[in-house]
Amino acid sequence: SFAASEDGMRARFDVANSSGELGKRKINLTVADDAGDPARNVTVAQQLVEQNNVFGIIENSLAADASAKYLNQKGVPVTGWHLGLASFGKYPNMFGWRNSQPPNPATTFTNRDVLVLKMLGSTKIALVGANTSNSSTFINQIARAIKATEPSMKVVYQTTDVPITQRDFTAEAQKIKDSGADGLYTGMDFLQNVALSAALKQDSYSVKGTVYPGGYDSRVTSLPGIDGTYFGLEVKPFEENPPAYLAYKAAMQKAGKFYQGEIPYIGWLSADTFIEGIKAAGASCPTRKAFINNLRLVKGWTANGAFSPIDFSEIFGRPFYCTYYVQVQHGAFVPVFGG
Repeated sequence: SFAASEDGMRARFDVANSSGELGKRKINLTVADDAGDPARNVTVAQQLVEQNNVFGIIENSLAADASAKYLNQKGVPVTGWHLGLASFGKYPNMFGWRNSQPPNPATTFTNRDVLVLKMLGSTKIALVGANTSNSSTFINQIARAIKATEPSMKVVYQTTDVPITQRDFTAEAQKIKDSGADGLYTGMDFLQNVALSAALKQDSYSVKGTVYPGGYDSRVTSLPGIDGTYFGLEVKPFEENPPAYLAYKAAMQKAGKFYQGEIPYIGWLSADTFIEGIKAAGASCPTRKAFINNLRLVKGWTANGAFSPIDFSEIFGRPFYCTYYVQVQHGAFVPVFGG
């Protein structure tokens, strides 16, 4: 699901290299695919560091926790998408481009997701997650928050047993229908989310509020069962044309790679954060140690207006409290909740 993030990374580095943004320094991107497998994640991290001699790593992988300890011990700076992984809030060399995670995410939660479901009028909630640690943690966090903060709600169906390769959700759709759920929140990627929506549509079952934490992509807006669905975003919606998105769009169009999708944009933001680390370390003679120490001190980071300002020291080891939301309305994304 995250393969397209490479296109965004390359586009951001092309801009930096062609504009002289880092002075005489040029960034070369070497790519290794871990296929989402923890064992392979360790292998490719070791390959990049010990054979390819990379200065740092940009990582958008559900398996990033596997190599995190090794990369921290080696003092290798890492930027990327936290994806709910504890390593981004545990190891100081790891920087989510906007958000971190608590080192103990299984016992830490906010009531953000509960408030959204409440605003949508849902009281009987179905929670569907994949059988990965971060997805299970996310779903369990929502269940815990419902129980602790909202007595008017009840979780009527919950699973975190969905294999990440599953594409047929007929059984899950039937169980959601049988439970009488009027609200749905998932912890899956966009391929699985749209498959679940299609299964519910096929079963002629709808709920008051369906919220997906990912899948903000123009290619999904016309798919079966998606109309009316809400999507949580960690960035300002594209529809508001923030400056970061406009710069990304122009670069991607130049490269012939543009489409309105969350994943390549996250690749762009992850690369943008890496470039900021180089600048913080001193582009003329950066060191890994200076990258890690100095980027952690950066305040008011917005990645060129992609989101509200954050301080890298303040977000480290904490859950993120704020999310933007859009709803699919008549085949288009519409920002909701006043931003």
